Amino acid sequence: MEQNKPLEERVKYLEERVRLLEDKLSVTPSKIPVVTSARPVVQQEKKSVEWDVLIFQKILPPLFIIVFIIGVLWGLKAVSDYGILTNYVKVLLGFVVSLSLVILGIWQLKQRRKVLGQMLVGGAIPILMLTTFAMHQLYEMTGPISSFALNVAWIALGLFFTYKYKSQGIGVVSTVGGVFVPFLIQNTMPNIPVFSLYESLLFTLFLWIALRYKHRILYYVSVVFLQIALVLFFFFTDIPDEFRWIAILPIFIQHGALLVGILKVKEWVNQQATILFSIMITTAFWISFVFTSNEAASLFGVISIIYGLCLYMYQKDIIRAPIFIANALISVLYFIQMLASDLLLEGLVGVSFVYLFVYKKFHTILHAILSGITYFITLFYVFSLDIMSWFSWEMLHWIVFVSVTGYGIYFLGKGQSKNKTLVANFGVPYFAFIVLYFLSNASSLIGDKMGSNAESVTMNALWIITAILFMLFGRRFSLQQGKYVGVGILFVTLAKIILFDVLFVSVVIKSLLFIVLGVVGLLISRVYYKK
Repeated sequence: MEQNKPLEERVKYLEERVRLLEDKLSVTPSKIPVVTSARPVVQQEKKSVEWDVLIFQKILPPLFIIVFIIGVLWGLKAVSDYGILTNYVKVLLGFVVSLSLVILGIWQLKQRRKVLGQMLVGGAIPILMLTTFAMHQLYEMTGPISSFALNVAWIALGLFFTYKYKSQGIGVVSTVGGVFVPFLIQNTMPNIPVFSLYESLLFTLFLWIALRYKHRILYYVSVVFLQIALVLFFFFTDIPDEFRWIAILPIFIQHGALLVGILKVKEWVNQQATILFSIMITTAFWISFVFTSNEAASLFGVISIIYGLCLYMYQKDIIRAPIFIANALISVLYFIQMLASDLLLEGLVGVSFVYLFVYKKFHTILHAILSGITYFITLFYVFSLDIMSWFSWEMLHWIVFVSVTGYGIYFLGKGQSKNKTLVANFGVPYFAFIVLYFLSNASSLIGDKMGSNAESVTMNALWIITAILFMLFGRRFSLQQGKYVGVGILFVTLAKIILFDVLFVSVVIKSLLFIVLGVVGLLISRVYYKK
């Protein structure tokens, strides 16, 4: 007991010390913070650039295969200039070099040197085509049919290698070379059906490979180079009227294939949608350029129906549906232009508003841009119109434009209060400017019949009424911008009267204008300030 007593005293002493420390720190068990374990934040390290892979696998092979092809061409030219080799030997060397590249490339692919092997195999395709071109054009060893058949065989070989090795590089080389095969054949009378069928089939096959193996660059290249080939063909070839439909066939095949692609393929739909929209624009240009108005209107009507059906099937798709709407509206605009050009402005205004609606619903920047472009085209067009009579197309255009502009500003302001304020700050003054410009044009109709005094009185009266309406509108809907814009219109009207009208109108008119404007100003002041 005596030994435990000092121990008990020490325990009591320590407990007392702990109590004193807790009192000093004011810490109680309920105040002790609970420490929760947190997951350590693992920062992902940025991938360092693999310079060896970039330089020796991605840059050097394609660069130096091009250098090698150029060297072969210069070598053949050198031996040709010095007369060392005959034409047959030069052609044979071209085929031997191509075959060697193919064999060496396949061997490299088997050794798992993928990039180098693909570049070697791909480099054989243009050498084969250039050798065939030399046989046909330079040395006249083959005729048009056999040369075309050989070139088609080389492109088929490139297509086979692209498919077998899933090589985008071989596909790009084969596509670029393939679209220009018809231009390498010397022929006094181009075979338009063969050209159209060949280009359509070539594009469809390489597009299928690009979509199947997700070769994005091959996809873009095949689309662009078909358009280039058609531009060159139409530029250098005199196409008879009876062959117009056949000559333009690749355009329709391309458009249809791209549409099927975006409907069936789920990968990179955004990029497909952009390309499809671009092709819709080029298709519209081609149709307008090649066909008569009635033929073009029929085609645009069919295209509108097709995109309408696609929209019905994919109306809930936030990527496909907006593009289908955009393309359908382009077709509708061209349809109106071909058959009812007097209503083109109404079509432009309507399309602009539909684009705005699509932008608000799907939040797509493309439709916001399209809405702005179509609206500003309409703006410049309508401002170039002079209203000649009360019942005219010009008057209808102005009324529709002003009405849609006003509703468009209201539609833009719906939603968040921040957007509403921003739209009101810019939209209300802009709409007032549009209205005043329209009323100025309309008042000129009175001046033409009743004289300049009547025109001045009418214009000022209309402006004053407009100012009152803006202020009443602002008061009714608690819109401060309406009040200030209305007052601004009154000041502009007063400035116009002082600076311009007093110099040309009679004293009676001056008196009437100042009295009316003064009374209106006093009444408005009384309405807004009653103290």
